[in-house]
Amino acid sequence: MANEINRPTFGVATLPFPDEATITPFWVSAENTTLGGTTRRDVMARKYQYVLKWKYMKVDYYDALEAVTNALVAATFTYEKWPQSASGISCLGSLSVRKLERGSGDTNYLSSVTLTLIEVSSRI
Repeated sequence: MANEINRPTFGVATLPFPDEATITPFWVSAENTTLGGTTRRDVMARKYQYVLKWKYMKVDYYDALEAVTNALVAATFTYEKWPQSASGISCLGSLSVRKLERGSGDTNYLSSVTLTLIEVSSRI
């Protein structure tokens, strides 16, 4: 029997399981090639970028997520799917364009949305 994982959280927003999720190593570095042809890289920071996508997100989930993101401060991201974020990591978030997919009114519709998070602190 597989272990169950908790839904992802960002700040106080508990989110539905994403339809698609990626984690990408993000390096802040300077790379130079010497006159002799030797390449050197100075890595100043190594972080991760997390991208979560939903095809259909309910209004209440989106509103909570938007409130955390619009605070413009780092919040704790926790998603047990990846060991890098399982215990919670401080991230800054940004939301994609919100696209109406289904429904009507001001509370009874579904939106497609992408959340992009980047870690605040370096892992080196």
